[in-house]
Amino acid sequence: MQPDQFEINVDEHLRPSIERKLTGTTKEDDKIAAMSMPNGSLPIKLAVSLLRIYRKVTPTFIRNRCVYEPSCSHYSELAIREYGFFTGVKLTIKRLYRCRPNNGGIDFPKNEG
Repeated sequence: MQPDQFEINVDEHLRPSIERKLTGTTKEDDKIAAMSMPNGSLPIKLAVSLLRIYRKVTPTFIRNRCVYEPSCSHYSELAIREYGFFTGVKLTIKRLYRCRPNNGGIDFPKNEG
């Protein structure tokens, strides 16, 4: 293990929130944040830009409280990129409804109809 890494042994549904509290991010959040701007339509580009601005200006105590991996804003970016603006927003609203302390874990966008 490298000096800038650590290992914790916790239930998988708690890992994202603990990792985010300790480091400020997760591996999946970092992967999504590193993606280049999408080549899609103007609403998709605008939504991704606004989500990235949100992540830069929102206070740490708000950004680091998401119990899921990826975080809700990263989930939203991924959903909009993968499923388009309207379906991505719909999936994001459903995710925000699920985002509460008793839930958590790994949760990627999937369009189920």
